[in-house]
Amino acid sequence: MVTIKEIAQAVGISPSTVSIVLGGKAAQRKISEQTQQKIFETATKLGYRPNIAARSLRGGAGADELQVAMFWANDFRATMMVRFLDGLRTMMEDTGRRIRLVVYPYNNDSLKNMRTLTTASDCHAAIICNASYADLAFLQDNKLAIPVVLYNRTCPGYCSVNVDDAHMGALAARALADQGCRTAAILSGPPVFEGMEVRVHGFQLEGRAHDMTVENVRYCDNSMAGGHDATRRRLEKDWKAQLPDGLFCGSAMIAHGALRAFHEAGLPLDQQPRVVAIGNGTEEQDVYSVPSLSVVNMPMEDMAADCLRLLLDVIAGQIEPDTSRMLAPWYIARESCGAMKEISG
Repeated sequence: MVTIKEIAQAVGISPSTVSIVLGGKAAQRKISEQTQQKIFETATKLGYRPNIAARSLRGGAGADELQVAMFWANDFRATMMVRFLDGLRTMMEDTGRRIRLVVYPYNNDSLKNMRTLTTASDCHAAIICNASYADLAFLQDNKLAIPVVLYNRTCPGYCSVNVDDAHMGALAARALADQGCRTAAILSGPPVFEGMEVRVHGFQLEGRAHDMTVENVRYCDNSMAGGHDATRRRLEKDWKAQLPDGLFCGSAMIAHGALRAFHEAGLPLDQQPRVVAIGNGTEEQDVYSVPSLSVVNMPMEDMAADCLRLLLDVIAGQIEPDTSRMLAPWYIARESCGAMKEISG
C-alpha cells in the first residue's frame, strides 16, 4: 500500500504537508493550490488509498472496508435513486467485498463545493450521478483526489457508464410509427445535460424517417404536475381542433401527468394519443397506471452495477481512468402504445 511518506518523497516535500493536504486542511494551513494539485496528481498516479475506516475508528477496526461516495442530484431525479441503489446493492453482494456506500445529495452546479471530491479525507472513491454542464466543466478542469466514475455522463479523463441516448429517442419514434402514428408531439423537461437533447433529436430523426410529422418540443416541469399542466393547456388550445396521433415524453413522470390530463378531458382510451416515455421511473408505477405506460427502458440497475464494477477495476489498476461503457436501452410495450413490428433480416 502506498504511504504518505512515499508520496512526499515523489513530490519532494515533507510528509506532514502531504498529510495536511490529503486530510482536507490545506486552506487552513495556507498551502498553495499548485502544491495541492501536485500532491493529488502524485497520489492518484501512485494509487494511494486513504485508510478512512482506520482513521475514524480507534484501533483500526474496519480498515479493510472500501468506502464509496455516491453523489446524486437533489432535484426531480431524487425518486429515480431507488433503482440505481438496487443495482449497486446487487453488485456489492456479488463482489463479496466489504463496501460502505455513503450517499451525498447535491444541488446541480455545486459539485465544486463538495469537499469529499477535493480531498482524500472522507471516502476512497466516488460515483457521480446526474452532473450538470457546470459540474462537468468543474470535473474537466480539476484533478480530483479520489478515483471517480460518472453515471450517464462523459468527461475527458474519467471512466463513465452511459446509455445510447439517440437510440432511446429513435426507439420511441419507431414504436409510435409502428402503431400507425402520422403526427407526434414531444413533452420534455428543460435539458440539464446533453443526453436529454440527444434523445429528442433521435426521436425527431427517426420520426421523419417514417414520414411522421413531429411538432417542435415543448418544455415543462419534469414532474407529474408539469406533464399534467402542459398537456391540459395544449388540449385547451393547440390540440383543441386536432390531437396528435402520438406523444413522446422525456420522462415517465411527465407521461403519467399527461395520461391524467387525457382522462380528465374525458377522452376514451381508444381516442387518446399513443404515449411512449423514457422509462426512468419505477416499473410498478408504469404497470399500474391507466393505461399502463409504454417506455423505452433506462437500464439503470445495470448501469449502476457497471459503475461500481469500473470503480473497483480503476482502484485495482486493471483499467485506465478514462474507460467508458455504453449500454443499450430496450422498448417495453404496454397499453399506452403497443408492440413494435419485428425487423426482418
